[in-house]
Amino acid sequence: MLGFYLFCIYVAVLCLLVGSGPRDRQEKWWVEVVTDLPRCTYYFGPFDSDKEASSNTPGYIEDLESEGARRVSIRIKRCQPSELTICESEAMQF
Repeated sequence: MLGFYLFCIYVAVLCLLVGSGPRDRQEKWWVEVVTDLPRCTYYFGPFDSDKEASSNTPGYIEDLESEGARRVSIRIKRCQPSELTICESEAMQF
C-alpha cells in the first residue's frame, strides 16, 4: 500500500510541475477510477489527450488491483480534481 501512496504523491508533484496555469490544467484529461473495496475515487493525470489517458489506464488498474482494490468503474474525462484520492472510509473513521 505504501508503494501506491508514494505513486499518488509522485503524480501530485508532477501535476504541480507540469501545469502552467489554471486554464491549462482545466483542459487536461484525467482517469477517474472508482473502487468498491476500499470505497475510493482515484484520479490519475493530467494528460494532453483522452487517448494518452486511455493508454496509461491499465497500469493504474494493475497497481490498484495488486493492493487488493476491486474496481467499480473507470472514466476518462476533462476535469481538475481538487484531491487525487478520496476515500469514504477515511471520512467515516472516528
